[in-house]
Amino acid sequence: MTDVRPILDALVGVTPAIREELRMVSKTEKLTSENPSGDAQSAVDLGIDRRIRDQLAPLDVVGAFASEEREAVEDVGDGFSVAVDPLDGSSNLRSNNIVGTVVGVYDAPFPASGRDLVASAFLLYGPLTTMTAAVDGEVTRYTIDDGTIVDSDPVVFPDEDEICGFAGATNEWLDPIKEFWEDLNYEHKLRYTGAMVGDVDHLLVDGGLLGYPERSSSPNGDLRLQYEANPIAHIVETAGGRSSTGHGSILDSDPGDLHQHVPAYFGSADLIATVENHREPRSG
Repeated sequence: MTDVRPILDALVGVTPAIREELRMVSKTEKLTSENPSGDAQSAVDLGIDRRIRDQLAPLDVVGAFASEEREAVEDVGDGFSVAVDPLDGSSNLRSNNIVGTVVGVYDAPFPASGRDLVASAFLLYGPLTTMTAAVDGEVTRYTIDDGTIVDSDPVVFPDEDEICGFAGATNEWLDPIKEFWEDLNYEHKLRYTGAMVGDVDHLLVDGGLLGYPERSSSPNGDLRLQYEANPIAHIVETAGGRSSTGHGSILDSDPGDLHQHVPAYFGSADLIATVENHREPRSG
């Protein structure tokens, strides 16, 4: 199998340019356009998308490039299919809170199954720049300084269940999720930053459960399968945790539209099992 390391190296190398984009505060103003998923785009969304595309597309190991900010897949050669959420949590820019990037590397054409992932990663632009990557059955968190890795630590899903956080207003959730949340909220610390990458990084440190359920205003959930749910599920499961749509692993979801959404839960085996037990049976 072709080595995926050039892709991860390129992501490390582009972080100074991404930090520069984030420093351009005036770029956070919304544009009149929307991305293919229906979210408003800012100039910084597009700027980071362009920076990452220009870093990854020329690599010999990349054959297709897809982004949450682009309508269609771009054929760039022969190699892996790379899906990118360039700026996860972009609404956090207005309050100067954490944001990041999510990347999935598939050994199959788009739209691809999560079982076709050969690597996944998310970058976090906090006080430190870090990249958490799942490759070859292991998860590693890298600390990056000025485009260079300066430290690394293995990541194993914690035995403790300390935190919980669900997206959306509670009045929009299905009744089984509302009932489950009452017990969960009572027993665990609440954590929800508005940027999935920040919450997932916290989950990998403290354990617990994160949920992005279907809601009345978003019947298929908030997360895009190719760009967000699959890569994060791959990282969490590789580290020893579990993922679920509410009915089984996210990685087993049938890939449909390039920008399709799925409900998503990430956490410990016990808490994911409890979520699935509380869910209404799938219709049909």
